[in-house]
Amino acid sequence: MSTHETDDGMGGWTPTWTQAMTDFRGEDGEPPFDDVTVRMTVPASVGGSHVRVELSNLFGEDPVRIARSAIGVRGRFVEVSIDGQSSIEIPAGTSRWTDPVDLTVSHGDEIVIDLYLPESTPYTTANGFTFDRSLPGDFAGSRAFPLGGSTPVETDESREFPATDTGTGPDGNGWSLPPGGPFLRTIEVAGAGAKAVVVCLGASSTAMGWPQYTAALLPADAGIAVVNRGIAGNRIRLDAPSATPSWGRAGLSRFDEDVLGTHGVTHLVIAYNSNDWSLPGRVTPLDEMPTLAQLIDGYRELIDRARTAGLAVLLTTVTPLAPDLAGVPGREGFRLAVNEWIRTSGHEFVDFDVAIRSVAHPSLLEDRYAAPDHTHPNVNGSKRLAQVMAEALARLQL
Repeated sequence: MSTHETDDGMGGWTPTWTQAMTDFRGEDGEPPFDDVTVRMTVPASVGGSHVRVELSNLFGEDPVRIARSAIGVRGRFVEVSIDGQSSIEIPAGTSRWTDPVDLTVSHGDEIVIDLYLPESTPYTTANGFTFDRSLPGDFAGSRAFPLGGSTPVETDESREFPATDTGTGPDGNGWSLPPGGPFLRTIEVAGAGAKAVVVCLGASSTAMGWPQYTAALLPADAGIAVVNRGIAGNRIRLDAPSATPSWGRAGLSRFDEDVLGTHGVTHLVIAYNSNDWSLPGRVTPLDEMPTLAQLIDGYRELIDRARTAGLAVLLTTVTPLAPDLAGVPGREGFRLAVNEWIRTSGHEFVDFDVAIRSVAHPSLLEDRYAAPDHTHPNVNGSKRLAQVMAEALARLQL
């Protein structure tokens, strides 16, 4: 189903927030929803005068029924509908756009999306890390939102990534975990007059939120939408293993949907970390290890497909590995070789590696930028990556 097949006559739609939907079937991190309201609070990258929302049931096996939903900005909530109906059903394997609502959104505003799920609904099509559940009942559009819980708090070591919020802390040293949640794929605004739409395609370090920090650093009148299509555990070449489907389809597999399917996209940032070569032999079979040439071919295919579609492309270098891998010559050597190719290939790039690596020990993250696992950026690290990305976008004079 085309992401933008809806023609509602508004025109001029620009994504102000996105996430890449992935498959959580068979994973136990989040229980089903049943007679609860889900609240997701996400930041606006650009502003506009009207809003619409894309709801996705891409990986569901049954239709998802949303009995009522609402969008809120600065305390004002508006109920939303599809084809004039407030009770929404999204067939399995599809996404649907809500009818536009008259609601003013400004750069940096928090947009609240409420979905009331009246019957048992599994957590299947989702992304993001932080959202809220209500106590039983319909609280869509309620200013007094009675919390019944949110994403769990434990860390799942087997996933190679903290599935949930383990605490950010006031000093920025904790996990950088952005808002997101189930079924919500895209929020678009009309009347934004955006000059550029920058799609950030990548894995966990991208999913952890540096794109939204980048958007926040840009001037309100810049007219640049910076949107996130990162998935934790994602790889360029290979789809997720069956044991962890939420790692998502490979970047090459989901390129058309997550990049070209983003309305008005003008720029692509390819910001993958080390999953393609750090996971094989550890949490996936060793025979999945690519050669350097195969991985570079994957980058080149993404670049070629983007340029064929008329997009400008930026690459990012790969930040340091976990300390136990940094000392393994084959793994660290692979990272250094990838970064050397990125820096010398003639493509525009942003040097994430230099931005957050240790000066004294360049194979490791600088402590002040490292999350507790010392392989992902913490809040400070994500903000530092956002800073160098914002500087790069300014140099491009979008």
